Amino acid sequence: MKTKRFQFLLLSITLVFAPITCRAEITVSLKKVFVQQFKDKATISTKFRIDQHHNSANPIGSGSKDGDIHIAGRDSVVKLPMVSEIINGKKENSALKFLLTTTSGQSVNLTGVWRLWFEHPGSADQIQGTTVPPADDTNPDHIFEFHPVVQFGTFNLLDSFAPIKNGSKEFRGYPAETAFPAYEKRPAVITVSNSAIMISSTKAAYNYAEFEMRLAGKPKDVGDGFIVFANVYSIGSGDDDDPLFEATRRMVFVKGSAPAEAVEKLKKGDRLQVLGIPRVNLNEVFAIASGLHGDEVFDETLPYEMIIVAILK
Repeated sequence: MKTKRFQFLLLSITLVFAPITCRAEITVSLKKVFVQQFKDKATISTKFRIDQHHNSANPIGSGSKDGDIHIAGRDSVVKLPMVSEIINGKKENSALKFLLTTTSGQSVNLTGVWRLWFEHPGSADQIQGTTVPPADDTNPDHIFEFHPVVQFGTFNLLDSFAPIKNGSKEFRGYPAETAFPAYEKRPAVITVSNSAIMISSTKAAYNYAEFEMRLAGKPKDVGDGFIVFANVYSIGSGDDDDPLFEATRRMVFVKGSAPAEAVEKLKKGDRLQVLGIPRVNLNEVFAIASGLHGDEVFDETLPYEMIIVAILK
């Protein structure tokens, strides 16, 4: 871990007075107690206040045509600007019909996979616990998501954790050899105060990736899911091929989903071909932050892990 001296007062001022113009690096400030509570959990359950929503699922194609249903709003636990995303929206007609009956400002019970990622960071720093204004559209500037949604109101959405299809059309993630080098090089600056952890990074790309994971150990039951370390390979790699990088990465599975039921039975060396999305690894962030003293700064790459949303045939 590299450290350097840092004028912490300057960071504090930056967080309080968010910049008006766009800049390359954005900071999110998280409460230490929040990070400690959810760093090894797959999901969060909350009251979600709906501001804006899609009236139909995204089409299925490539890039942003991922079949999702976006719901922008505010919640009672995370308290950051956010979007909830129902994946495989064409499969979730009952949840969509219910969504269409809701009104702006209505709150619903929601459980979703928490996802901290700098995909749509905007230009202003975000501080957990400050007042979040209502969203003006379905994709406001945000670093935090519930993605995928697991439970929306009374509707169980675990069957959405499957290959994203609509008839003959199938959404495909970026190849592992394209997405993972970018994940591995994501910049990060991590600093701490008495009660908060600040993470700074730049806008990220490659939202979905498809890859082969080879387990480095047995999956660990974390209550609402399973976490397992695995090496990452391109799909189609042979027994003698090397992984894309030497280190293992954490893979997160939601209990009750088809991917979780598959991985629960596996052991070291077993393989799965999967579709996943990256999120910040808060377990590693918390460990890094716990080792910082005074005005020390972590200035390396962003710790990340993968949420497994589907098993690929």
